[in-house]
Amino acid sequence: MSKPLRALFFASLTVLLAASSPSASSPGALGAVPTASPGPDLPLSVMTYNVMGLPWPVAFGREEALGQIADRLADLRAQRRQPHILLLQEAFIADPVEFARRAGYAHVAAGPDVAMRSPVTPLPADQAFLQDARWDRGEAIGKRMGSGLLILSDWPIMAVDRIAYPAFACAGFDCLANKGAMIAHLRVPGVAAPVAIVNSHLNARKAAGVPVARSLRAFDRQAGLLAAFVNRHVPRDRMMILGGDFNIGGDRQRVAAFFGQMARASMDFVALPLGGGRRALGDALLSDPTERHDLGEAIDRGKDWLFARDAAGSAMPVVQAQVPFGGPKATRLSDHVGYALSYASGGATIRFASLERR
Repeated sequence: MSKPLRALFFASLTVLLAASSPSASSPGALGAVPTASPGPDLPLSVMTYNVMGLPWPVAFGREEALGQIADRLADLRAQRRQPHILLLQEAFIADPVEFARRAGYAHVAAGPDVAMRSPVTPLPADQAFLQDARWDRGEAIGKRMGSGLLILSDWPIMAVDRIAYPAFACAGFDCLANKGAMIAHLRVPGVAAPVAIVNSHLNARKAAGVPVARSLRAFDRQAGLLAAFVNRHVPRDRMMILGGDFNIGGDRQRVAAFFGQMARASMDFVALPLGGGRRALGDALLSDPTERHDLGEAIDRGKDWLFARDAAGSAMPVVQAQVPFGGPKATRLSDHVGYALSYASGGATIRFASLERR
């Protein structure tokens, strides 16, 4: 489908998508935490996965694929291999509560909905950027979908912070979705203070349908806003995991822009060599050759990332890895690989009470 035609399809779905976008008004807890029971202590495990949940006619067969994703997650739980936390992008799911229940997760929160707007005041350069907006590339025609961000958790979500990236920080077709970031503050057994889980989806490059320089500027502004948002809502002495589809890719300018913004915000644990997937490959944590290949592919693409720090501000080591959504293209159920990492602190596994699996 051509890019202009895709934009028109998006526009024609305005009412439908606005009505079906997940609400972001509350954390959306589904029930009590499973009762702690005797069993092996576990490291903190988290998965990032862009589920490609775009609606028809932009994508086809996604409702069925999303159901299969939920069922596979439920199967992982039955095997006691489920990630404790999921960061999902492009999760444009009409009923995220039902999706979470089907996957076996007790708690779910959604990112910015279609109506949320940013309070950030535009700079003169931002105003100039807006003046060059092109409606035929999805700009300046309003939001047609929410952010597509979801966080699912085995542990209670105590609070949620959200930010929608402003109109001057988006480019091309990405402007049709209300992209942004969210932070879920989790009450994790064995950890005194809440654990901050950050999920975001940043602007695409060529797929945005506008000149690369324009998409780069939007990407850079989003990365800066993300860093400031995290510093505003997460104390320096809190354990934090930051992940999502950052759309960095292999573009050197994007690499410099993203990691430069994180460095200026003193987020030292977010650095190129500290990406969790890279560390898992470097430490040979995957014995299965197919999983190694798939994780390597995800790292080479440079879109899906996970970073983690402990309460002392140090990058947390990766101790386990798995790729639940990899293998042949037909079995991935998305155009992205979904991989999960388990983190430890101070060189030793974080000790958590084992959760009773349902």
